[in-house]
Amino acid sequence: MRKLFTISLLALLAACGGKESDSTEQKNILENLTYTVDTVVVDPGDEIINLKYGLIISSLSPDHQTLYKLDGGTIKLQEINLDKLALTASYPFENEGPNGVASFGSQLTSLGDEKFLFSGPHKIGKFSKTGELSQDFDYSMDKLLDSEKHQGNMLSQFAFIDEKQMGFLLETNYNDPVFNLVTINFKEENSKVIDLPEMDVTHDFRVMHIDNNYTSRWKQSVRIQTINSKVYITTEVSSGLYRYDPKLDSLEYITFPLTLTATQKTRKIKNEVSSAQERKEQTALINSEVRFNELLWDDKSNQFFRFSSILIPSNSEEPSTKNEVFLSAFDSQLNLIGEKKLEELFTVPETAFFKDGKLWSFVNVEDELGFAVFTFDF
Repeated sequence: MRKLFTISLLALLAACGGKESDSTEQKNILENLTYTVDTVVVDPGDEIINLKYGLIISSLSPDHQTLYKLDGGTIKLQEINLDKLALTASYPFENEGPNGVASFGSQLTSLGDEKFLFSGPHKIGKFSKTGELSQDFDYSMDKLLDSEKHQGNMLSQFAFIDEKQMGFLLETNYNDPVFNLVTINFKEENSKVIDLPEMDVTHDFRVMHIDNNYTSRWKQSVRIQTINSKVYITTEVSSGLYRYDPKLDSLEYITFPLTLTATQKTRKIKNEVSSAQERKEQTALINSEVRFNELLWDDKSNQFFRFSSILIPSNSEEPSTKNEVFLSAFDSQLNLIGEKKLEELFTVPETAFFKDGKLWSFVNVEDELGFAVFTFDF
């Protein structure tokens, strides 16, 4: 596809060369891992924390001490103190008008200075916690991106590095194997596109069902994250990932010598089906192989962690909800240092993050916001 900008050929050859993560043969740090789980519930005070869609429009503060959640019904930004386990403030926003958030999309990013980004495929804007749109940070994608951008591609998965004033988006196309990292320099108001060829395998694991005039699509996800001023791109279908360093403008693909699971899905999938039964069969094939989650970063141990899972087949007509769950550990340079099957866990922790050395995971406790807090003992 046509690129907005291109990396120089020498830089691309040097930076995109595949690298296999080193592993520490002498020690698997997860070999003797045990853990305890405590469930905590947030006090909403006199308000209601609407969990109909979970934490779909939410963001952690950069220090992971505060969770911000936008209530899509009331258009209030709710501030939840994770130390106090209490909803401590609500800030009214507007849906429409000069300060309306609706046109900016539904992805929320906390910047840590009482400022927030709302982003979507068409616009990006910075808002104060009182709901005011910053006049110097209000962008349309048409302004930031070359007008000759390939038609039909979608932009999603916005991530931001505040200190560099750089944003990152995933560019995809359902019908074609298009996976690009779009980088935006907000200071200079320019952008470029970097091809991610190792993500193309994700395109093989999609299913489309056309029934009269209705088309349903089912696909695997590619995710973009910013951690410690670097960008990480992961896919559900493979353990391999990209690391992009904006400072060096370098892109590196890293693979891992996993021993407990396969390193990627390999089954041949029928991408276009003509019946609901066929769709069910093909998605079952996809789910029968390993699925990889995004990276988790623990500031306390200075390590990465990553969950993966394999669906356990159902013995009845009801779809299975149980998985074999695995945890991998990596040092700060993404060298594999541990693997473990978590025998007592049958679902991957949802909306997980590390806080003060413990893993937190969203749970709905009788329609109240709760978290399962994992304490790991290595």
